[in-house]
Amino acid sequence: MNPFSFIHAADLHLGSPFKGVGSRLPSAAGALHSATFDAFSRLVDLCLAEKVDFLLVSGDVFDSADRSLRAQLSFRNGLSRLSEAGIRAFVAFGNHDPLEAWSTRISFPETVHLFSADKVETVLVSVDGTPAAAVSGISFRNREEPRPLAGLYRAEHPDLYQIGLLHCNCGGQSDHGAYAPCSVEDLKQSGFDYWALGHVHQRKILGTSPHIVYPGCIQGLSIREAGAHGCYQVSVAEDRSTVLSFHPLDRLRWQSADISVSGLETLDDLDRVMAGTLDKMRETADGRPVVSRVRLAGRGPLYGLLKQPAAAEDLLDHLRRFGEQQSPPVWIEHLGIECLPDVDLSRRGAMDDLLGQLLRNVSEISAVRGSLPERLMPVLKDLYAHPGLGRSLETIPPDDLDRLLQDATLICYDLLEPEP
Repeated sequence: MNPFSFIHAADLHLGSPFKGVGSRLPSAAGALHSATFDAFSRLVDLCLAEKVDFLLVSGDVFDSADRSLRAQLSFRNGLSRLSEAGIRAFVAFGNHDPLEAWSTRISFPETVHLFSADKVETVLVSVDGTPAAAVSGISFRNREEPRPLAGLYRAEHPDLYQIGLLHCNCGGQSDHGAYAPCSVEDLKQSGFDYWALGHVHQRKILGTSPHIVYPGCIQGLSIREAGAHGCYQVSVAEDRSTVLSFHPLDRLRWQSADISVSGLETLDDLDRVMAGTLDKMRETADGRPVVSRVRLAGRGPLYGLLKQPAAAEDLLDHLRRFGEQQSPPVWIEHLGIECLPDVDLSRRGAMDDLLGQLLRNVSEISAVRGSLPERLMPVLKDLYAHPGLGRSLETIPPDDLDRLLQDATLICYDLLEPEP
C-alpha cells in the first residue's frame, strides 16, 4: 500500500447567521458574515498547499436545509479548485443539511463524491495508480436521524486502509442531538482503520486503534465554541501507521473572561484590569479577531458604582471602543455585572433588624428551593393558576432560581442598607 494523506473536516456550516450577534456588533458584522466562508477557503488552501490525496467532509456542510446560493456556489467553487489540482473530495450531509430537504441544481466536479442516504457506499481510492484506501459513507435523509447508521458499515477491503465517514453522536455526547447514535465500542469493533466523524463541534479523539476522530467545526459559531477550530491532516504510512496534525482554519475566535473586582478601589483600577484582559485575549488568539463576553464578579468597594442603572451600558460602550481600536480587534458582545457589596451578607443576616430578617428569609428559601413552588403557593396562587405563567413557574431551573434569589438579596440590601 502506497503512503497517502488526507484532510478530515466537518461541520462547515457555510452561511451561518451567527444568531443576531452581528446586529449587536455592527462593526463585526462583515467579519461574522464571511467567517464560515473564509474558513472554508482556508481549508481548500490547506489541501492545495499540503498536496493531500483527498478531502473528507463529515456532514453539515451547510448551516441550514435551504442552503443559501452563496453557500452552494462557494462550496462548488472550492471543490472545483481541488479538482483542478487532482484532489478528490468525499462529502456526507448531516442533520443541518439532510438530503430530503434539498434538491441540488448545481453541478459538482466528477472528482467529488456525495454520499446518498439510501445505503452505505464505498469508494476505492488509488494513489499513484495503486488502490490504497476504501472510503465508506452515508448521508442523513432527515434532520431527525434516529437510525444507528454505524451498524450499516461493513469493512470489506481488509487489504486497504478503510475509512468510515459518518455524521453521528458517538458516546452519548450530552450537548449534541442524539442523531445516528453509536458507541465507541461499536466503532472499535467495526474493522475500520479510521472513523471520520462529524456533528460534535469541539475536536475530540475518542480512540487511536482504530482512530475515532471528531475534528470539530472549522469556525466556532458561538461563545460556547471558544478556542481554535479547524481540521485534521492525516498521514498514513505503508504499514498503516497514522499521524494526525491539527490545523486551525477559523476566521475569528470566541472567548469569555471573568474579571474580579475584589481589591479594586477605583474606576481607574477597573479600567486598567479590563484593558489588560482584552490585551490577553488578543495575544492568545493567534492573530485573529476576538468576539468576547466579559463578566465582572466578586465583592468589593466598586459595587455601589457598578450597581448604578447606566453602569453596564457605559462600561460596555467604553470596552467596545477600546477593543475595536486594537489590531486585531476584540469585539465585546456582552458585558455582565454580577458584583456583590463589600460586606459578608451571611454575617449581615445575623443582625436583628429588617435587612437581617430578609437576608435570613432568602437563605432559608435557598436551602429548600426544591419545594419552593409549594411553599409559595398560598401567596402566589393566582400566578400559579395562570395557564401559561403557572407552568413556567413550576419549571424554573435551579440555576435560574439561584440567580433570582441572589438578585432579590441585592435588591433588599440596596434598599435597606444606608450608603456609607
